[in-house]
Amino acid sequence: MSTNSKELIVLADSSPDHVMEKAVKMGFRVLALSQEAREKVTKFIDPSHLIRVGEWPSKGELTLVEIKGSEDIPVIEEVASSGNVLIDSDGWKIIPLENLIAALGSGDRIYAIADNIEEARSLLGVLERGIKGVVVPLHDLNELNEAKRLIEEATPLHLAIAEVTEVKEIGMGDRVCVDTASILSKGEGMLVGGSASFFFLVHSENLESPFTSPREFRVNAGAVSNYILVPDGKTKYLSEVRSGVEVLAVDKSGKKRVVSTGRAKVEKRPLVLIRAKTKENEGWVILQLAETVPLMKPDGTPLPVTEAKVGDKVLTYIEESKARHFGIPVEEFVDER
Repeated sequence: MSTNSKELIVLADSSPDHVMEKAVKMGFRVLALSQEAREKVTKFIDPSHLIRVGEWPSKGELTLVEIKGSEDIPVIEEVASSGNVLIDSDGWKIIPLENLIAALGSGDRIYAIADNIEEARSLLGVLERGIKGVVVPLHDLNELNEAKRLIEEATPLHLAIAEVTEVKEIGMGDRVCVDTASILSKGEGMLVGGSASFFFLVHSENLESPFTSPREFRVNAGAVSNYILVPDGKTKYLSEVRSGVEVLAVDKSGKKRVVSTGRAKVEKRPLVLIRAKTKENEGWVILQLAETVPLMKPDGTPLPVTEAKVGDKVLTYIEESKARHFGIPVEEFVDER
């Protein structure tokens, strides 16, 4: 698990047995605060899935520290300097965590107990960086599915730097502007590509330009045949995107969020094919040939496709699974070219 990955842990003390069993099968771990809950869980869950908790000053896989006031912060800093700390607070939660992340410079060793999924979502996003994980009760299978999606959304993608190997104008074609129901930030865009395993980060049209007014809700995502990355690790063809469809907005650090499509605008425009490669992978994307359509450099700087040239470095996302069936990754041979 990378340092940027987030974790959701099921609280055994107030979660039904069948939900915990299903959660473990889906890859979640379980934590029991009370001895009674611990004894119950180990009857039907392998102990390897149960997290060891130590109460300060004793230590476990997570060290439980209760926050009552600012006087507890030095203790938490001491624990977090050498291990993972689990914070319990009956009152304020966001402010203490903000103070801790600011003091430690990171939330990578901080876990917190949340009352529900919505609170877990807030805690994972504290000060934008968020904490490493949350412990939360899950009362039914619907909440379990929400938890799975929350972790997928909260865990950044690992973006790869690729080198442009070909820039070729290919004439007219149908391209899609994905107009979202959200304002996209500078440095934010969408992942699209001609291959189901190699995606280019295309910046939104929210940049100032002498050619047109900013469209802060839009990504000009290219040819109708391009794939676009959507929630739950799936893809769609751009030809399938329409109002109401959820897609992923992604920034230069790989942080992602789900946004809804307000409209998909298909028009005939001149197109350009851009091919790029990393050490082990190669992919391509077909985009509209226009000054307002930028790829993204490794530092997040926009690179208009009209200025792209062989040797330029751009941000991409590489999928481990190269084959897909109706947008879902599958293990089978496929050769896209």
